[in-house]
Amino acid sequence: MSGHLEKVLANAERQLASSGKQLPTETLPLYKKFLKIEEHRLRLKHQAGGGGREICARRADLVDVLLRHVFAAATNSPQRDNGENKCPLALLALGGYGRAELNPSSDVDVMFVHRASSGKIAGNDTAVIEQVLYLLWDIGFKVGHSTRSIDEAIEQANAEMLTKTALLEARFLAGDAALAREFREQFRHRCVAGQERDYVAMRMHDQAARHAKFGDSVYMQEPNVKSGCGGLRDYQNLLWISYFEEGALTTTYLVGKDWLTESEQRRIDQAYDFLLRIRTDLHYATRRATDVLHLNLQEQIARRLAYRQPSPVLRSEALMKDYYAHTRDIFRVTERITERYAHAGSLGGARSLFSSASPSGAQEEPIEEFVRRDDQLDAPNRMIFADRPELMMRAFQIAQDHDLDLSPQLSDLIARNLGRVTKVFQYAKAPREIFEQILSRKGKVGRILRLMHRTDFLGRYVPEFGQLTCLVQHEFFHRYTADEHTLVCIEKLDALTNTEHTALQGYGALFAELDDPLILYLALLLHDTGKAVGARPHSEASAVFAQRAALRLQLKPERRRSLILLVDHHVTLSNTAQQRNVDDPATAVEFAQIVKDRKNLDALMLLTLADGQGTSAESWSDWKEALVWQLYSATADYLNDQGSFFHKTRIERESWRHSVADLLPPDFADEIEAHFEFMPDNYFRAFDVPDIASHIRLFRQFLEQLYLRDLPALTPAIRWEIAADGSHSVASACTWDGQQLLAKLAGSFSIVPMNILSADVFTRG
Repeated sequence: MSGHLEKVLANAERQLASSGKQLPTETLPLYKKFLKIEEHRLRLKHQAGGGGREICARRADLVDVLLRHVFAAATNSPQRDNGENKCPLALLALGGYGRAELNPSSDVDVMFVHRASSGKIAGNDTAVIEQVLYLLWDIGFKVGHSTRSIDEAIEQANAEMLTKTALLEARFLAGDAALAREFREQFRHRCVAGQERDYVAMRMHDQAARHAKFGDSVYMQEPNVKSGCGGLRDYQNLLWISYFEEGALTTTYLVGKDWLTESEQRRIDQAYDFLLRIRTDLHYATRRATDVLHLNLQEQIARRLAYRQPSPVLRSEALMKDYYAHTRDIFRVTERITERYAHAGSLGGARSLFSSASPSGAQEEPIEEFVRRDDQLDAPNRMIFADRPELMMRAFQIAQDHDLDLSPQLSDLIARNLGRVTKVFQYAKAPREIFEQILSRKGKVGRILRLMHRTDFLGRYVPEFGQLTCLVQHEFFHRYTADEHTLVCIEKLDALTNTEHTALQGYGALFAELDDPLILYLALLLHDTGKAVGARPHSEASAVFAQRAALRLQLKPERRRSLILLVDHHVTLSNTAQQRNVDDPATAVEFAQIVKDRKNLDALMLLTLADGQGTSAESWSDWKEALVWQLYSATADYLNDQGSFFHKTRIERESWRHSVADLLPPDFADEIEAHFEFMPDNYFRAFDVPDIASHIRLFRQFLEQLYLRDLPALTPAIRWEIAADGSHSVASACTWDGQQLLAKLAGSFSIVPMNILSADVFTRG
């Protein structure tokens, strides 16, 4: 018995002994006082650095002690020395409580097992159950409960996977110990034996659905600690599967079966402990059961968990980097094991989850030094990379050429041989040429780079990218960590090769005509590397890293210049389109001087799309896309033929003047003359003839207000028009020029709030 449990029992003896023969509900204040004291001790232990598993186990011990006292008081029949009890009920802990893992606001799940075969239990037993449950509710616990016979529990477990999983970890608390033992034996015989494959298949399906629901990535900006990829549930799922296959609920058993190395076991056990500690603090911080590590909580949790970085941002970053590293460890191990089982299960037969032999039913085909088994690439032996480490790179190329996945064994083998990816390897000709060939396959790059990243090979071969691993991005519009964002961007670019989306057809055409996809893919891989050193803005630092990578990859000067330009200016197209007047020819001319030629312009356009879509769906709006396309088209026209570009952008004011005059009465002649003489060129590029006529009427309205209606001099003339398609409204205002006029007008709309699609100001005179 632990020292902590001895203290809890001693305190229980002091606090609860005075309850005597009273019913539990009659001594509620005693139980509340006892619980308050012990909860305070647990909180102090947590704040002092107690481990996640330790604190959760101590809380389970506390609830155990409380429930046993309550149960004994309710039955008015103390436990005998041999553990038996006169009461024909067994009280079992289920789920997380059953495995002795209770966070502060976790549910307390219990089941009362009885012997009645008819489904009706004696009135005295019903009273016992009610006394226990009422007291738990009155204390403040959120209780999940059921009352069943053994047959009823078995029937329910076989009908529903969640119930079967909860009962799998049932733990005896109080009452009839013999009845509890009988239940455990019956459960193993009737719910596990012969149903292993079906249960494991359901658990794997549940895991895939859960991952999809919570972002399908370890690197979510606001991750779900319990149900997200690499979260607590993934670790638990691994143990449940191993229990059904081998009857064990520990990672130690997996090591014994040579499925995990001892270092991997230490990593995932430490990761699980870390996540439990995070979840405990989340419950304390929010005072409720919450599993999402929201942005506004991350700095608070980091401070509470004693991260000592000098600023809130750095503390939050350190916490989340630890979080992603730990969840990544859990995700990789669980994915490897479940993928291997899925592959074996698809072949049929009774092959063990932990068998290391090749599946006898698999179709094998040699591919160079490797072996293809169905849709996976495998290694013929574990020493394949000892003398030829470049075969690691070749394995990824074969997977790309034949649309194969790496087998769990080959992935594990590459991960264990990363020490061979030295500087000599990084500069070697053979892997360099293979890597360039991989990045030259349009539409087939993202999947392979993700395979490389999952084994940590990509970060070892391209250390500039490796610095981004698990790096938190503090911009609110980013959904992912920097490394995940980069891979998502590359996958977005891949998708253009066969897109059927109407809005993406133009990008698809540009990508199809691109001669050198290697430079574009490499630019995407390196475009955010400057964030690893905290550079603000990061583009220039990223360009420095790109230059270093280009030298190591021995790119020719022209390709190297293009790579550095794309990385250095990967946000320039988007920023210029949003912050400058794209109707002004000078904007296109200035941007053309940056990109130099049409090839760079096309590549930058594709990079801008991939970067925008890879950030989040909200960050790439139709409005932003329209501005980017307008700037792209104007710049392309300039690069194709400068003379023709300037000729097309020249404003033919005289012909427009006559067209406007046709829309207005004759008495507007002087106002038309003044309007066309004093309005700037960019105004006439922004509006067509009906708009210009409408604005001249607005000018007259403003002057009439000033001189005929005697309104205050600063009163503007306003016109509000709804677009013909109903998609937006256009608000026009005519008033005297003033300092920050546009900012004040836009601010007035933003506080309503209203979305502002575009805003312009033009001065006449």
